[in-house]
Amino acid sequence: MVEYKFWFFIEKEMKDIIKELDTILTLNESHRDYEDTWEWYEYGATDQESKDIYINISREHNWRHGMYDCPVILIFRNSGLEVDEIGHSIAEQLGVKVNYGEVMYGGDSDYKYKVILDWKK
Repeated sequence: MVEYKFWFFIEKEMKDIIKELDTILTLNESHRDYEDTWEWYEYGATDQESKDIYINISREHNWRHGMYDCPVILIFRNSGLEVDEIGHSIAEQLGVKVNYGEVMYGGDSDYKYKVILDWKK
C-alpha cells in the first residue's frame, strides 16, 4: 500500500512546529515520542483500519536537536480535509515549501521523493 505524505524542510524544533500547526490542525492533544533516530507526534487513531482521524508528524534527530537537513514528514488519514487545503495551510502557516507525494526512507538519512503536488510559501 502506497501512503502519500506531506513533507517540508524547516530549521525549527518539532515542539515549535507543533505549536505553529496547532492553529490549523488541532494538535494540542498529540502524543510525543522518540527513539534513537526519530522524534514524532501522533494524534488520533493509530490503527490503520480505523476510520477515525490520524496525524503523524516526524523527523530524524541527533539527541540534541532535530536534523534540519532531513524532512519533516506528515501523514494524514481520515482528516476530512482536502489535500490542497492541508498543503496550502501548512505552507502559509510555516512559510516553507510543502510537498505531497511519496517519501521513501533508505536509512542513514537517505531519502527518495516522488512529488505529486507542492505549495510555496
